[in-house]
Amino acid sequence: MAKKAKKPTKPKVIVPDKAKGAIPQVKKNLTSYGKESDKNEAKVVAKDAVKRDWTIISDNCFGVAYMKALDRPYESPFFSMFIYAPDYITLLENFDEYMKIKPVAQDPVNDADKFGGKSKYRRVISKYPVLLLKGSKGDVEIHFAHEKQSAEKAIKKWTSRSSRMNMDKKDMFVKMDDRDKFTVELGKRFLELKQFPHKRLFVSQKYKSSLGKKKNVIVMDYKNQGPIGTKTEKLYPIPAR
Repeated sequence: MAKKAKKPTKPKVIVPDKAKGAIPQVKKNLTSYGKESDKNEAKVVAKDAVKRDWTIISDNCFGVAYMKALDRPYESPFFSMFIYAPDYITLLENFDEYMKIKPVAQDPVNDADKFGGKSKYRRVISKYPVLLLKGSKGDVEIHFAHEKQSAEKAIKKWTSRSSRMNMDKKDMFVKMDDRDKFTVELGKRFLELKQFPHKRLFVSQKYKSSLGKKKNVIVMDYKNQGPIGTKTEKLYPIPAR
């Protein structure tokens, strides 16, 4: 009697965000930061906002709770990294050009530099990969501060997440804050970005007189709300529309 033919097995799907060497999400959740984040996420993300299906564009880690609520791989590369304010504005003002560029790794400065962590903004070598988007308006640095991995794996994360982006700007929620070489001039340039209809600038009290009365600006109070970045998304969640 002839044996039944075996059904073809489906090829194993490799999720690109689970790069070798990355800290598994389960372990991240066991850290004090992860426990606090998980405890607050239910309050942070509004169901109506999740239905809106935003593409998050940010200069640092903002929107992680929103993406977890969607329960999908990151659909934007703007997570687990940060960009200095001058470079961030260059990227946003020339967004379509720079988002088509594949980042490149930098050569290590010396034997102590394991990641190619050179930056034009710092004298010390970064202990993480610093990639470059080499565009017509100059190099934009991408600092993978949370990824203690090789530059090649950081490139893979950026490109794989970029490939999933919805590039319709009316579906983008664009955020900036006053850290990392921020100036009033850069804040004004951010607010003047007409191609992004949904944007929000978070600043501290010292910028209240210069930027506080402008549209799409939120002035935060360190004494009552904590530093910008630690509670920003909890206090001012991504809007439903």
